[in-house]
Amino acid sequence: MNRTTRAALTLLLSTLSITATAAGKQINVEFPKGHDHAHYSGSITGYDYDSYVFRANQGQRLRLTLDKETVDAMLFGPGIDDAIDLGKYSPALDSQGRYTLPASGKYQLRILQSRAEARRHKVKPYRFELQIDR
Repeated sequence: MNRTTRAALTLLLSTLSITATAAGKQINVEFPKGHDHAHYSGSITGYDYDSYVFRANQGQRLRLTLDKETVDAMLFGPGIDDAIDLGKYSPALDSQGRYTLPASGKYQLRILQSRAEARRHKVKPYRFELQIDR
């Protein structure tokens, strides 16, 4: 194996190992019987993120209420090309702070922190309420 190939392989493997560790926990969202909302909390460190997974139908409206705006919340799922910022001032939200889901299927809400905070390996606690109307 020549030097160039070895260097490229080393770089690739180090990149993959960093990417593989940039995740926290995955939680399946469960709403208490008869309720359309649930409360969750946790903390994230550095580049980690926590994922909250749920199923919803097209046209349902989602509202995320963070206790403090110290973390970022991004939504991934069917009908979403990139990611939707669910922060308080996101242009994707209606005047009541809700996002209308574009398709039926499995969605993932990621709680993470800004790159500047992640670089400093900060620990950020968070709490939120997730509401999906029926």
